[in-house]
Amino acid sequence: MTTQIRQTFDSPLRPAPGIATLIAASISRAYAYVTALLGDSMRPSAESPAEAAARLRAYAHSVSSREPAFAADLYAAADRHEVLHGD
Repeated sequence: MTTQIRQTFDSPLRPAPGIATLIAASISRAYAYVTALLGDSMRPSAESPAEAAARLRAYAHSVSSREPAFAADLYAAADRHEVLHGD
């Protein structure tokens, strides 16, 4: 004959607030503080249509010796971008 012993709990187990809870709250607050400080500095600045077109033209120039047809398309796209979205 075998006997099984079961232990039951009437209430769910939950950790008592202690040092782990305090550490987790401190880390959370520190993370929020650092993200708020660095948030604006990590965002890229918006570039004007003229700057975007200039950057595209520079890239077109860099590939023009290997891919002249592609470079011509990039130059045309830069011109079109400036006309549509220019200052």
